[in-house]
Amino acid sequence: MRIVASCVAVVLCLASGCSLAGGGGEGAASCAFVADYDGRRYSGLYGAEFTLGEAVGTAVLPACDDTGGDGDPGVGAREVTAYAVAGVDPAVAIVVGGVADTLLVVQGARGQLPPEVVRLVGRGE
Repeated sequence: MRIVASCVAVVLCLASGCSLAGGGGEGAASCAFVADYDGRRYSGLYGAEFTLGEAVGTAVLPACDDTGGDGDPGVGAREVTAYAVAGVDPAVAIVVGGVADTLLVVQGARGQLPPEVVRLVGRGE
């Protein structure tokens, strides 16, 4: 699987928390790509190049209502399969079923990506 992104985009995403949550009103934004797995929340890290590992359990994609209060209920929470990433502890990063082209990094890693994740982002540069 090969995806390339700039480190600047990655750092901006992690620094901002990638957690703009919709919920109605004029300021509604698109829901962030996040998942909850094994007691941790993970945020999407676009542009990493990685090898998908084995299934490690079930992750939950939280509910999302980014419709701006137009009466559309949005999307409810749903369970998906969580997969390991070759060479990275699942406590640091996972990939979820249905979106196998986006690495999810534990939110506690914001500001300073672990070296094993930096290597995944830097492969395509």
